[in-house]
Amino acid sequence: MKKTNTILSCFKRIKLLSCFLLLMMFGFTLQSQTLYTLKGNVKDNLGDPTPGVTVQIKNTSLGAITDFDGNYDLKANLEAGNYTLVFRSLGLTTQEVKVSLGSQTEVVNEIAMTMDILGLDQIVITGAGALTAKKQLGNTISSIKGLEIAESGSVDITGGLSGKLAGIQVNQNSGDPAGGISVRLRSASTVNGSSDPLYIIDGVIVNNNSTDVLGTTSVVQNRLSDISPQDIDRIEVIKGAAAAAIYGSRASNGVVQIFTKKGQSGKPVITLSSSVNFNSLRKKRDFNQEPFDWASTDITNLDKVAATRYDYQDMVFQNSVGTDNYVSMSGGKDNTNYFASFSYLKNDGILKSTDYERQGGRIRVNQVINDWASASFGTYFSTSKSQDQPNGGYIAGILPTILFANNTVDPRPDADGNYPSMTFYPNILEYINNFDFNQKNNRNISDLQITLKPVDGLKVNYILGYDNSESIGNTYIPIGTNTIVLGRASTTTISTKQFNSDLNASYDIDINDKITSTTTAGFSWQSDETMLRSISGTGLALGVKTTNGAASISTNENRSERSFWGGFLQQTFGLSDKLFVTGAIRLDGSSVFGADERNQIYPKASMSYLLSEEDFWKESFGSTLNSFKVRAAWGQAGNLTAIGPFDRLSNYAATSIDGTSGLIAPTRLGNAGLKPERQTELEFGIDMGLFDNKVGIELTYYKQDIKDLLLARTLSPSTGFGSRVENIGTMTNRGFEALITATPIQTNDFSWSVTGTFSTNKNEVNNIEGEQFGIGNFGFSVAKNGQPLGVFYQGYYARNPDGSLLLTSGGLPQREKGSYDSNGNPVPERDGSGQPSGANLSKVIGDPNPDFIASLTNEFKYKNFSFRMQFDAVQGVDVLSWDTRMFYRFGGGPETASELRGDSVRGTGAAKFGIAESYIEDGSYIKLRELSTSYLLKSPFEGVDSLKFTLTGRNLFSIDNFSGYDPEVNMDGQSNGARGGVMGLVPIPSVIKFGVIATF
Repeated sequence: MKKTNTILSCFKRIKLLSCFLLLMMFGFTLQSQTLYTLKGNVKDNLGDPTPGVTVQIKNTSLGAITDFDGNYDLKANLEAGNYTLVFRSLGLTTQEVKVSLGSQTEVVNEIAMTMDILGLDQIVITGAGALTAKKQLGNTISSIKGLEIAESGSVDITGGLSGKLAGIQVNQNSGDPAGGISVRLRSASTVNGSSDPLYIIDGVIVNNNSTDVLGTTSVVQNRLSDISPQDIDRIEVIKGAAAAAIYGSRASNGVVQIFTKKGQSGKPVITLSSSVNFNSLRKKRDFNQEPFDWASTDITNLDKVAATRYDYQDMVFQNSVGTDNYVSMSGGKDNTNYFASFSYLKNDGILKSTDYERQGGRIRVNQVINDWASASFGTYFSTSKSQDQPNGGYIAGILPTILFANNTVDPRPDADGNYPSMTFYPNILEYINNFDFNQKNNRNISDLQITLKPVDGLKVNYILGYDNSESIGNTYIPIGTNTIVLGRASTTTISTKQFNSDLNASYDIDINDKITSTTTAGFSWQSDETMLRSISGTGLALGVKTTNGAASISTNENRSERSFWGGFLQQTFGLSDKLFVTGAIRLDGSSVFGADERNQIYPKASMSYLLSEEDFWKESFGSTLNSFKVRAAWGQAGNLTAIGPFDRLSNYAATSIDGTSGLIAPTRLGNAGLKPERQTELEFGIDMGLFDNKVGIELTYYKQDIKDLLLARTLSPSTGFGSRVENIGTMTNRGFEALITATPIQTNDFSWSVTGTFSTNKNEVNNIEGEQFGIGNFGFSVAKNGQPLGVFYQGYYARNPDGSLLLTSGGLPQREKGSYDSNGNPVPERDGSGQPSGANLSKVIGDPNPDFIASLTNEFKYKNFSFRMQFDAVQGVDVLSWDTRMFYRFGGGPETASELRGDSVRGTGAAKFGIAESYIEDGSYIKLRELSTSYLLKSPFEGVDSLKFTLTGRNLFSIDNFSGYDPEVNMDGQSNGARGGVMGLVPIPSVIKFGVIATF
């Protein structure tokens, strides 16, 4: 009997547990639910229908989006009771409408939204799944609509960010079809590491590495080029170390959050778009067109002979075309919605024998499980391939050949197919016709997200993210060329897998009528694995393009693994919905550092005060200054990119010694005590809305102090090593940012909006051992104490006391000579004849960091017609033009033409060749970055909801004094510190794009 009672007791417990689990699954309640229909129309401040407005039942995952006519239709299974509908749209104030659900199953509301020019009501993502109103934040955060990125004409998402917000500098480093793009939020924050922001797509921390699989640093791609801009819903950019309190130290350079499009409940919506673009060389550079050449290499001999000059630029550049096609389908029913898309892009380059082709597909499914649980799954895949050409200053290439050649040689092959020698580099047409440089990329980004709201105010979010990318580069150089007579073939593969697992929870509670509290906590774990494998062979058999049978074969393999982990706790208090104070603390760890230093604590504090919500403000200034917010943020973060997974160790190199494996001692001693570089940032700002919110102003001042920079220190020879990496350097950044947006005219039929940005930053590096060291541009770019990162340090002109050039007796310019004082400053010296004497002197001759960057965008809308024009400006930046230097010495440039005409002394170019100051140029420019117009037809045909025609221009013209093609490109590609070097780079093309978008 006792045994039977025990069994019955266990059965009852199991039954109770099962009931409890069922209660959990069905929302802690057994009350019946009813299918309600919430519908209506949303209009903007002018009374026009507003498409794209998010309509959500507060504190649930149930929502809808308004259609082109501003209508919404939300069906939801709910219990009877009181609910709140929240209406949100970028640029409009958030509206909340209370609804009471009872016996009537259909509820209709007509909503009018007002302008929110500062976006203070905008809900932004400040962490994995953490939603916050922008007005609560003490640090800056900006949003960009995906439509602006898609209509920018850029192949790459990051390229479309140019000029869209203050404090961001975007540079396209090469004009190749998928040329790499550098993005800096505010400034560089390290010397040897990366200053790239952290990129997150739908909660997945993604790889945006610049993988060089072709041995061509100047033409590498960003991996964000794998993503179609048309899949983007919006982008949020967070600047400053305060962002790292939630995202971790990998976000010390800021965060770029990319949110892709999602489905919505209702009938399926199909979108088709297709475009064709025409690419062209924006301008040709001057070259030698004189029909003469020197009869002798003796510069004192001015005899000339007749010569035929060839325009090599016309032989290697072309007008090219491309196409971009996209289809998507979205919809949903009840608790499930979906979005799927496919894209295909093909773009030929303006340099012959270059192109880029990309295919990509995306699927996202959102599922509401019950009234407190939902899940989302998304996956994206893409494959791309490109045909490239070697170019850039560090290797041979088509454009470097032109720089090093006298253009009196006809490069076309003879009757037997033999190409004539142009210089010590291969023939330009031989590159185009015979060389084969190509790369293929495969990419998959997937995520699984679960959101729980078990009790009122509590939200738990979990994200599991996966990013797998593989790049394969193949090169082939035929036998018989000047650079590699016996030919060469190689294959390089770089594979990177990244995982991130993020668990975050937030709890909102109203302490009383005036005080609100938001507590957020979370933990994250990230890991990445990278594998590099390469094989290269020289001495090829005739006609063989692979390493099989090569006379000499070399291989290389590297593998690395690293992991990051961290947790945070953040508390925000709000007072009367106008004063918000936030404090946070985060623990971050990284496996790349020693066991005693890999875990570091980083605090954060911020405040935001809406003065315009005070009664005294409304009574005094409210009619003019409609909104006024002051904000401040302070935070710390650690840069985790300055060293690799094993750089803290003394790494021995494997080698073969007389057929036996062995090890070679390194020249750099390991240091297990290394710790992350630490950045401390203080930021102040004000946000203002004026004149009935027709003008919005955001002003920000910031100061960054970075210490413990990871730099090499020279060791005593007695140690047996040459150097050791230590935490010894410091860096500071001070800057100001301004964003002004205005709508001078806004009526039902016509509107005019203006947006201007202005940003300036002052960078300085200090505590570098040995005063300075080279970081790129053949060592001309340096990190030097007391100077901005990457300044040019080299020889300069000898000058007279009045500043004019001190010439030789032959009338040629010359380099300054002398000695250095005790502080390392150059001191010119003169001999008895007044000519320079002593050693060659060097000093800082240029700075590639701009004095300021700015943009101005005007947008006009008349009924269904729109027009947009964006100018980007970069001012006060110096360029080290190696193109100019090579044209000084070799016969194809304008300097030789000037000497042949007698406009300058023969030998002037050769003299300037050895004086670096002579090829420092002003790289300032004002570019017409984007010019676009569109016309929208609503319901043009039966079954077609809309038809939109677009015409876009990109990089149509540039106002600058640069002698070369484009001052924006960079020889060192995506290098952090080495900027402003130009040598043999493909210029950024002008693009005109015609497109049509249809919605069904």
